[in-house]
Amino acid sequence: MFNRNHYIQNRLLKNFAVKTDNGKYKICVLDLIKFAVNYRNTDSAFYETNLYDVHSGCDIKELEIKFNEIIERPMVELFDRICNSNDEVVFTRKELVTIKKYFLLQHYRTPKNRTNYTTLRQGFKLSQYNIAEGETEEEFWKREMLTILDGKWSDLLESEMVGVKKHVIDTNSSFMMIIKSNSEFCINDIGYVTERIPVKIAKEKEQAYIKAAKEIGKQLYGRDNFDEIARREIANQNSYLDNFELYPISSNCAVLFVSPIWKMAFLEPKLIAKMDLFSPILLKYLVLPKNEYINFDKIKEQKDLSKYMDEEDKFKYKIQTITDEETIYLNTLTMNEAYCYIGVKTPKAFIPSVRMYNYLMSNGEKNMHHNYNGFVELLSNCEIN
Repeated sequence: MFNRNHYIQNRLLKNFAVKTDNGKYKICVLDLIKFAVNYRNTDSAFYETNLYDVHSGCDIKELEIKFNEIIERPMVELFDRICNSNDEVVFTRKELVTIKKYFLLQHYRTPKNRTNYTTLRQGFKLSQYNIAEGETEEEFWKREMLTILDGKWSDLLESEMVGVKKHVIDTNSSFMMIIKSNSEFCINDIGYVTERIPVKIAKEKEQAYIKAAKEIGKQLYGRDNFDEIARREIANQNSYLDNFELYPISSNCAVLFVSPIWKMAFLEPKLIAKMDLFSPILLKYLVLPKNEYINFDKIKEQKDLSKYMDEEDKFKYKIQTITDEETIYLNTLTMNEAYCYIGVKTPKAFIPSVRMYNYLMSNGEKNMHHNYNGFVELLSNCEIN
């Protein structure tokens, strides 16, 4: 039971698959390690045997069972609602918590993220604050996921586990957008990708940046060494701003979790130029959800929102259709952040994205992580058996 642990939900993979005559769903998988392209049944793709086994509790399959019962089953209906909607889709506050948990856990649950815990490296690691004596990094990784699955969202925002609290706050402060495409999105084996832009910190502002990082660590997480992160960023010149995280949920539909900075920019457009913000997607499609509060009449000022929030508050999301060229752009981001695999529905429809990635690499684009040379021919010859 539950030996094949999908780190990309099997039901989600079917949204990127073709249903064959025997009723099986097959997804075209690009294997970046073996340099191969072939169709696989979705139940035989994006999984690892016994990935979520927990050896410290009374039920070795506890984590996999809770994934299935707490977030994966409820998300099936929510994914279908998005994919089957055209102009807008509505969620309650309670449903949004499920959505946020699902995508937050996608950060954790993949073999790629596991390496962030288990790979030995020098420097700052969030796990250093809460890992128990004698607990392995992999056991701690699983304990964090169980904490998120078991916890109320409001409690997770105040969690004693520093890593959990940080990621929950990041997710909670972001806002959601939904996009569709008349061409096809791909999906990678971490389940999402980040549009990230470099930020240059001026020399005269370095100490203020370090001080701010230290204060954030103290105030939000009760730790006083978050300045280590800021110092390392400055030394390595790798400070950045994450515009959004893209989560493809079908071959023609994706969810974005957008940085709160862009909410400020939407309300005050002058900030875009002042902060030198750039995103080819957000500059064109940026939109906020419309809210309907059950206790609207009781809300007189900002602080009343948390006091009178209700599980049945409604949030309406506009669905926007992006161009084929913009889809290719997002696919190249997804391809770049893949660990070992890419999944697509229609091999030939994915060829323009591969060609664009190869073009960017041949022109010296920075931070290209993979080599897709040769995959155009493999995709051209890939057929369902």
